[in-house]
Amino acid sequence: MRVLILTGPTASGKTALALELAHQLNGEIINADSMQLYRHLPVLTACPTVQEKKEIPHHLYEILGDHDLSSAGWWVSQAVHYIDQLLERGRVPILVGGTGLYLRSLTSGISPIPEIPSSIREEARRLAQAPSFHEIVFAFDPMVRGKLKENDRQRLSRAWEVKMATGRSIIEWQQEKSQALPYEFQKIALVPARSWLHNRINARFDLMMSQGALEEVQALKARPLRPDSPLLRAVGVKELSDYLNGQTTLEQAIELAKIATRQYAKRQLTWLRGQAQDYEVRHVGA
Repeated sequence: MRVLILTGPTASGKTALALELAHQLNGEIINADSMQLYRHLPVLTACPTVQEKKEIPHHLYEILGDHDLSSAGWWVSQAVHYIDQLLERGRVPILVGGTGLYLRSLTSGISPIPEIPSSIREEARRLAQAPSFHEIVFAFDPMVRGKLKENDRQRLSRAWEVKMATGRSIIEWQQEKSQALPYEFQKIALVPARSWLHNRINARFDLMMSQGALEEVQALKARPLRPDSPLLRAVGVKELSDYLNGQTTLEQAIELAKIATRQYAKRQLTWLRGQAQDYEVRHVGA
């Protein structure tokens, strides 16, 4: 059962290649980007356009609201649902995105943590608003101290809810042998030339601005977001918010957002070099 994975840093051309492959292979596209799961920032997170979605069916794009939290385990369960559905229809699933944790969880298997009751998840979200939430979690589950960052409320929430629901540390669950999925993965990684990628990042952000990225952030700021909303971590949100708050000029905000995007791409490439050694590497922009 063939499943295609296409990854690479932001702005490396994944979307265009995915569309091309989908036409060639009778495929459909499944999102593997943690930010593109969310509504409200389709321009800033470079979601596929309406026309691209009409051209080829896309799945798991813009499905979560601003108060929803995702996790690698949740994403794998959703991805598997669509993979199996597409295979049953004789289509080739093409997973596209740059969230390495999601892809590694899918291909290597994920720890068998039981489903967490919604009441416990909501309690974790409520507790996560406390400034000292990290100390609450570290006291409740000492095994995660030193393994989770104090400001990573999403992973801290996950650790708390797992311990509360199962009585076991998330570290213990992660140490259990993962169950491999019954797919034949074909993995492709786009590795762009540095200057080519930087030029694309800069040009793409200018295009995003002309397509309404600033207005997206302005509308997002008007929403009653939870402090740990993943949307606040989308590249460009902080920089454009600083401009809207009068802390920088628009030109400065745009340049800082481009820098942040280039830094994000560098982190993605670092992950590829360390974790995606069994991928077929395709050099682009040379």
